[in-house]
Amino acid sequence: MSRVPVRFNRVAAAFDADVARVRLCESSGSEHSPESSTDLSDLVKSFMEKNNEEGEKKSHHNEDHKKGCDDDDEEVETDSEKKEMLEGLFAGSDDDEGERKVKENIRREVEVACGIVGDFSMPGFKRRLMTQLREKGFDAGLCKSKWEKNERITAGDYEYIDVNLSGKRYIVEVSLAAEFTIARATNQYTSLLDVFPLIFVGKVEELKSVVRVMCTEIKGSMKRKDLHIPPWRRNGYMQAKWFSSYKRTTNAVATKTSHLSPQSLFPTRSIGFETRPVKAHYCRDDYVTSTTGLRIGHLTAAFTSDGFGV
Repeated sequence: MSRVPVRFNRVAAAFDADVARVRLCESSGSEHSPESSTDLSDLVKSFMEKNNEEGEKKSHHNEDHKKGCDDDDEEVETDSEKKEMLEGLFAGSDDDEGERKVKENIRREVEVACGIVGDFSMPGFKRRLMTQLREKGFDAGLCKSKWEKNERITAGDYEYIDVNLSGKRYIVEVSLAAEFTIARATNQYTSLLDVFPLIFVGKVEELKSVVRVMCTEIKGSMKRKDLHIPPWRRNGYMQAKWFSSYKRTTNAVATKTSHLSPQSLFPTRSIGFETRPVKAHYCRDDYVTSTTGLRIGHLTAAFTSDGFGV
């Protein structure tokens, strides 16, 4: 691009000199006409436009090539930076010594409780885990978030465990990476999932940073694979899981059920009266045998003995 103006000045100077000669010839009755001057002008103009276009194309090509190389380097650098960022968030690199000890203490107890509770994929796992943590003396709770459908996200709900300790709130997640799994993930995205710990214990701000990074990577990975991002993996939906309004409970069971049986609600003993056994009477006790051999009742026998015939 730097040579084009110089070339333009040279050609323009030659063109001006030619125009001057044409005008001189016209004034002296030369055979050159204005039409020849016009043709020369068109040729010069065409020549300049052609050279300018070729110079611009070559310049754009060089810039695009350089930009492409820069983008590749930047993409690799960005992936590396994001991986380091996640590793720092999970390790608590910005925490002081006290916070690290608190997180490690919670993490160890969660690991022990998981061995008691069992498989985290079973229904009711999080509630049983919360109960185990409370039995160890932690202020643990089961948080259930719920949100309505709007223009950006679909309706949904989610459960997670939190622990309040030393005036701070910590989110506890077992297998947090499972919440970010996607179909046909790129190698770059899979390498980020490999950084996730099995047990995550972190502050709300730290989890927000993790969600922000991973949602950006979900979008990039699925775009490279020409896949549509499902509603449950969009940023708004993922943010709503942990950061929308929630209800916290510390109950060991989901709902309190009554252990009273119908018999306990309706006792068989009569209130105010004593129940006495009922004597069974059989038909043969109500009959006697007469002198004629017929079976008659006691009342009939009495009348007969008094002279009253039947």
